[in-house]
Amino acid sequence: TMHNFDEIKRLDVRIGDRVIVERAGEVIPKIVKVVESVRKGRREIFKVPEKCPECGGRITKEKEEEVAYRCINPSCPAQLERGLVHFASRNAMDIEGFGESVVEQVVRNGLVKDFAGIYSLRKEDFLKLELFAEKRAQNLLDAIEKSKERPLARLLFALGIRHVGEKAAETLAEEFGSLDGLMEATEEELERIPEVGPALAASVREFFKQKEIRILIDKLKKAGLKLEQEKVKKGPQVLAGKTFVFTGELKGYSRSEAEELVKDLGGKASSSVSKQTSYVVVGESPGSKYGKAKALGVPIISEEQFEKLIKKGK
Repeated sequence: TMHNFDEIKRLDVRIGDRVIVERAGEVIPKIVKVVESVRKGRREIFKVPEKCPECGGRITKEKEEEVAYRCINPSCPAQLERGLVHFASRNAMDIEGFGESVVEQVVRNGLVKDFAGIYSLRKEDFLKLELFAEKRAQNLLDAIEKSKERPLARLLFALGIRHVGEKAAETLAEEFGSLDGLMEATEEELERIPEVGPALAASVREFFKQKEIRILIDKLKKAGLKLEQEKVKKGPQVLAGKTFVFTGELKGYSRSEAEELVKDLGGKASSSVSKQTSYVVVGESPGSKYGKAKALGVPIISEEQFEKLIKKGK
């Protein structure tokens, strides 16, 4: 509740106050009220910041009914850092090794100004950073190059368009077939898609109207990323009705590649284990999902057994 300035004002919560907290919905800590009897002296009232604490840019609510205040400076280093972490994350462009510590260094050293800047990095750039030697630098360059092969849906998700999650990104990629097609789509055309509502349609349209975004897309195109949806010939849906969870490091695939294979063959890839899970595929150094699968009696298979299953569909 404390991310909501209207709620802070309603409860009259001040800096240094003691409060009563309850667990809402068995999960969320909710502040119920201030214990005013122990409030001594004058407490400082919370003030809504007028500027971004990172870049000094203006912050605002996009709509009056919204809770969150946002920095609207597209060059804000903090926003760029978080955006790059998302862009490189496993379910987006899946750039292994390009995590928070690397992102912070490349941004703070002025090596990357936008998403496309990732694809201009050179080995000597990485060797200037902390904890980078020849092998690590080369591995990261290889991962960056490999990410250029990610399908359009993954790129759409990676761009961080508001309201566009993984499923919406897949829908948009399949519906329009190319990034150029999506960029030119009107709100009306977007809203005709059953899975796309008014908020998502407006968000997509506003995103691609920005001059900076169109420049970024042009840079990504020149870097060699896939901006068109591949027409994938799907094999027999031999995994239809099956749900797979992966844990540990696989030898032959990245996690995202294995999940794509499952989807292409009609199955579902999940990030959590439940009684409804069909198989847990275990690689090297598995995590807690392995123990949970054993506890629930979920079938556990090796990478080799997984390959035998998917070969039936090839």
